[in-house]
Amino acid sequence: MNFEVLTALKLSTIDNKEYITFYDRVTHSIYLYDYETDDLFKKITMEKYGPNEVKEVNRFFFHNMDSIFIDSSFGIYLINSNAEVFTKKGKGARHKNGVVFLDFDSKNYHFNQDSYFNNGHIEMAISFFNRTGEDYEYAIFDFEKDSISKELIKTETIIKNYEEVQKVKEETKKRRGWTTNIMRFFSRNKNHLYSSTSISDSLFIFNEGELVKTIYAGIPTIDVAKYSDYSTINMVDHFEGGMTFHENPKQPAFYKNMLMSPDGKFIYRLLYQGAKPKFVEDNEGAVPNPLGATLIVIDTETEKLNYYELPINEIDIDRNLFVSNEGIFFRVKDQQNEDQVQFRFFKVTQ
Repeated sequence: MNFEVLTALKLSTIDNKEYITFYDRVTHSIYLYDYETDDLFKKITMEKYGPNEVKEVNRFFFHNMDSIFIDSSFGIYLINSNAEVFTKKGKGARHKNGVVFLDFDSKNYHFNQDSYFNNGHIEMAISFFNRTGEDYEYAIFDFEKDSISKELIKTETIIKNYEEVQKVKEETKKRRGWTTNIMRFFSRNKNHLYSSTSISDSLFIFNEGELVKTIYAGIPTIDVAKYSDYSTINMVDHFEGGMTFHENPKQPAFYKNMLMSPDGKFIYRLLYQGAKPKFVEDNEGAVPNPLGATLIVIDTETEKLNYYELPINEIDIDRNLFVSNEGIFFRVKDQQNEDQVQFRFFKVTQ
């Protein structure tokens, strides 16, 4: 096996047992590996056509072994461990000729890392193009009614001075440039919903959609990016008949991810310290040379912060990582054995 991207990789507890779960696009399959033995427990291969068709998989979660919720751009599928489709929901979107119809102004409701099914509802994040500071970031989806029952958390709550973000976007659009969207992060335990963004040192804590506390969860010695700088981490070059995208070789500091331990005790934030240009042989232009990365661990009970410097040249901090109750796993770069996916484990002590 040679999995390039492990979509929706996480440690899942299913029927009181822990599995490493992920989706592979090439095989159109969900894999379950026994967390204790590393052995393949089950491979669930979905159909691409026919009555059990599942068109794509962006995220998924197990309610139990025979109730698997799959989120795609075409809706939410509920399947069993034999990949049989029980039902499909359109996430409340409009339908046209039997398929979900989306346009430029449509909201996109999608699972986050900790989405789960409870009392007929699924908590989901919201994204769309024409956002204002008064729009909402989070939603409660009624699965049976196939509709959104409630929207929570206004954009201005987690992104201050959102009008400045809009101004940067509008000015860049006039120049036919490209702006990178601010990433939103959500994590949930039994007590609270936690949120932050890729350019915020703050961690926002919610209870039933109401902000109850804001705490500092950054690094005092490192200034996180302003949106005017963060918006240019990806760039576009226009040419006759098209365009190409590439990374800006000069990048500011920003957060790449936020994950929560399965027991809800720890939140892990990954701060990318930015990059300076580096010229590589046989490359037409400069490439980003990372300055470093820091893991910030927040104890949700004491709100204490701990910091760990990461070997950014040896591990992948962009994707293919997951957390357990004991620590965090990063995929190793430049693996020698193509038949294995290797992870490096960082045990977190408090």
